[in-house]
Amino acid sequence: MMENQPAYGQEEEIDLVALTFTLLRKYRQILAAALACAIIFGAAAGAHTAWGGAVSQDAQKAYESELAEYNRKKESYEAAKQQYSLDIANNEKSQRDTEYAIQKAQEYAENSVWNNLDPYNVWVAQADLYVTTNYQIQPGMAYQNPDRTDSVLSAYASLLGNSSTLSEVAQQFNMQERYLRELVTISSDPDTHLLAITVMSSSEQTSSNILAALLEQVNAMDANITASVGSHTISVIAQSSYSTVSTDLRDAQTENSQNLLSLQTQIDQLQQSRTRLDSNFEDTTKEWESTEEPVLQSTRISSAVLKFGLIGLLAGIVLVCCAGTVQFLVQGKVYSGKELRDTCRLPLLGTLASGKTRQSKQLDAALDRMEHRPDGSTDAEMIRLMAATIASRAPEAKHILITGDLPADQLTALAAALQDTGALRTQVVTAAESILTCAATVPQVTSADAIVLAADCTCSHYTAVNDQNEQIQRLGKKILGCIVFE
Repeated sequence: MMENQPAYGQEEEIDLVALTFTLLRKYRQILAAALACAIIFGAAAGAHTAWGGAVSQDAQKAYESELAEYNRKKESYEAAKQQYSLDIANNEKSQRDTEYAIQKAQEYAENSVWNNLDPYNVWVAQADLYVTTNYQIQPGMAYQNPDRTDSVLSAYASLLGNSSTLSEVAQQFNMQERYLRELVTISSDPDTHLLAITVMSSSEQTSSNILAALLEQVNAMDANITASVGSHTISVIAQSSYSTVSTDLRDAQTENSQNLLSLQTQIDQLQQSRTRLDSNFEDTTKEWESTEEPVLQSTRISSAVLKFGLIGLLAGIVLVCCAGTVQFLVQGKVYSGKELRDTCRLPLLGTLASGKTRQSKQLDAALDRMEHRPDGSTDAEMIRLMAATIASRAPEAKHILITGDLPADQLTALAAALQDTGALRTQVVTAAESILTCAATVPQVTSADAIVLAADCTCSHYTAVNDQNEQIQRLGKKILGCIVFE
């Protein structure tokens, strides 16, 4: 047991197991103090030995020369490292750009109807349309009406080449507008007032069908252009379909294939360049890592630093352990539900996981498991068990008060949890702050039929528990039991 001012003046023995776990939980402070002391002791020993060691003038000059060479190599390595990072970034960007270009080129090669035509067997469907506005010059008139024939012709050419028009036609043939645009040529001649529509395809039927769809669009535009530009007449004066050889198409297809091959070659070269960059920088890194920084010191320094570093390590561990032991003995903080029961001679109703225990991770959580502290997984069942115990010990109690030196919200939550159980649903369970710090608790204690004391290992002290017990007894009440958050 701990020496924590036990109740009723009894002397208690120190619980070595509890002390051991308390010190183990200070592993972070122990590690930090051990490292700090090791560094301080080692540095002091090294400085003392270096101050007392004798270094010749020749050794000093040799050291300065080696240090200058070391710094030169370091600067060279840092420059190489920065250049490597820059080259890698540029190489990766070039690879991404080239891969994107390859993807788009392959997509075009696969999906473009024009690119997949046989240049030696291209079917062409052509229609020539004539536009007239019946314009006449008025003899003897100084002012003549404007001739809108050119405007009408330009309107047809513009609307036929419009994206919305071609998209509508492309949907009819299950192709994208950009690929249809490659097959269609629309030209107009202001001198002859002729509008020529030319369609290329792999078959006579397809080229004729596309041409027919475009002529339907011309008919659909008639009324709109008449209203917007002027009255006119447009008619097909010639329509033909024939097979031809396109050397321009052959040359374009060859250029596309060569471009794709060039991109593939470029990506291979970039990958080879990346491999060379990695290899060269790896060699540079190995050469730098093999370079040792020159040291000017007597032969006694390294052994002295090691010895005093180990001494400092042990001193740091002992220092924290001693401080932790003193704190353990004089602080008087509640360690566990069992310790509270044995020290303060109060019945223990049960234990719940504290907020600190719920948040424990890794080594802290392992220490909690070794001590069999609740981790919160069984809190709901423990609440029901404690409620049933309270109901059995005070079956006629109508008003049950939960009090203790815990935060008000924690006490309220505990009271609400007990109230919600089936065992205490018919009773009234309330919460009140410690009777040592809150005057409003006194009348609540007086009016309560049963009193349950709550304590938390992170903030409650044995002396406070004893004082609360004593104050409650002076009011003629008796504590039914304790609930401890471990």
